[in-house]
Amino acid sequence: MHELLRVFTDRKGLTWIAVTAFFSILVLIPFNQYHAEIAGITLRPAAVLPPVCGILWGPAGAWGLGFGNIAGDFFGGSWSAMSIFGFIINVLYPYLAYRIWHRMMQGHPMRLDIFAIGCFWMTAFAVTLACMVLLAACGTIFFARPFESKFISYFGNNIFWVMLAGPVLLALIFEPARRNGLVYGDAWDRQGETGRM
Repeated sequence: MHELLRVFTDRKGLTWIAVTAFFSILVLIPFNQYHAEIAGITLRPAAVLPPVCGILWGPAGAWGLGFGNIAGDFFGGSWSAMSIFGFIINVLYPYLAYRIWHRMMQGHPMRLDIFAIGCFWMTAFAVTLACMVLLAACGTIFFARPFESKFISYFGNNIFWVMLAGPVLLALIFEPARRNGLVYGDAWDRQGETGRM
């Protein structure tokens, strides 16, 4: 069974789905309700979660953020048909980050050094760009929304948080999570859950 489906048969995976979903809801709902902006850019601190949660919790983080996005849109007052595509993107986004970052880290000690941060930035930029293009394209194809303006809005609202706040959040939780086995996914299993190569 594929890793993305197998997570639903594993107690630890289900736990991390629930934890990630709950945490994302706590971050999403207040900002969905009040739509705070600076210089026309919507404040979306939840945008930092997909690459970080993806790296640490793989498929569990992916599903958790997908479900959290649905709940955040519904209870935060921003629910629309586009929320369905938002769910798909919020599953794909962290899962791709998880797969790419761990692939780049192969052969390197599993610690948060300059190399790992560099891998994070490259991974985060690539998956943010790809997923925001896909999200904007979904809006254009299914809802006749203008692609260019939607892409600029989606990408602009995410890339700042991902590139600047992402490494900070990762630095705060990476070592405690790795050291205490609070990580999840086949890529972490291959590392022996300890980060040792």
